Amino acid sequence: MTQTVSQLTELAEYPADWSHQPKEIFPGDPLVLSGACLKWYDIRRPEVAATPEVSSEAREFLSAEVAAGRLEFRKEMGFVLLHRDGAKYFMLVCVWRDKNEMWQGLYYKDDAGFLPYPPKPGFLRPTQCVMELDATSHERRAWSRYLRSDRKTAAKQAYLDDACTGELV
Repeated sequence: MTQTVSQLTELAEYPADWSHQPKEIFPGDPLVLSGACLKWYDIRRPEVAATPEVSSEAREFLSAEVAAGRLEFRKEMGFVLLHRDGAKYFMLVCVWRDKNEMWQGLYYKDDAGFLPYPPKPGFLRPTQCVMELDATSHERRAWSRYLRSDRKTAAKQAYLDDACTGELV
């Protein structure tokens, strides 16, 4: 059944002074951890300076999480999105599990460092913003190409080399 205009007027209302701003994605060197090889991406507004020290901190954090047994990989490939949103950082760790499923863990950074993102009440949970979904869409297509390949070493390398770049909207 189609919504009428009167039924839509109160849905998805945002302040008039807010505007959707694109961001850019910057691929980094893959992160190799025990049981995983993950593509690395930094996401930020184009006019915002890179923060390599935060990227290094995030990489060290994930290595420590794996070493402590709090983050387990099963000989998987995937990707990390380190998303700078103003002064905040969110880190999405995504792996391809059970052949064609994307599994995701979410972290955020505060003054103490990176922490697991706390669950929200209710059934629905935040997963990805539209910019992160844009990057994930690229990764989904790249993984599908890998699944349709012979899945040997060259195909794995082709997946790693297939980086998302440019503007995310």
